[in-house]
Amino acid sequence: MVAVCLFYEWFRDRINRIVVVFALLYIFDKKFSVKTYIILRHAKSDWSNLYLPDFDRELNERGLHDAPMMGKRLLQRNIPIDYILSSTAKRAAQTAQAVAAQIGIKENRIRYSDDLYHASPDTIADHLMTIDNSIQSVLLVCHNPGITYFVNHQCGHLTYNVPTCGMISFEFDGDEWTQLLTANKRLLFYDFPKNQD
Repeated sequence: MVAVCLFYEWFRDRINRIVVVFALLYIFDKKFSVKTYIILRHAKSDWSNLYLPDFDRELNERGLHDAPMMGKRLLQRNIPIDYILSSTAKRAAQTAQAVAAQIGIKENRIRYSDDLYHASPDTIADHLMTIDNSIQSVLLVCHNPGITYFVNHQCGHLTYNVPTCGMISFEFDGDEWTQLLTANKRLLFYDFPKNQD
């Protein structure tokens, strides 16, 4: 009987320790979960055909150079990207695909949305807040003037104009994308093709 009691005490002690460990892991995970989002304006587009609808304009020579270059710069920052959201406009989709190729994101990890074509800051925020919470980091590709307004709303005044292929990254502590509106955001970087830093 004594042996049974001793085993019971030992077993209960081990279970309590396991419960405490899992509770601490859960709290640690919740406390230190970070969401990262990178906002990218499409690269320079071609205006040679004035009869072509704005939506269908492709990247020009400079844009075709800048988009992969910015993808390489992003790769060097060692920020793993889980997912890409992009406007369906031709120049935005080409930019998203060029960056994705440099950072190793497959085409099936890019989601296109008509709503991101000349999206307002609120629409950009809405798209970020609908991302699945299992995704920790996202790259969103769209257009001015919405991008500039959105970025300045995130951190106070940053710039009067996000240039073509300009890339701005923020992060916040939280485990849900819906926390975007109320969370304290941290500016990680602001980069663009002509930036020499």
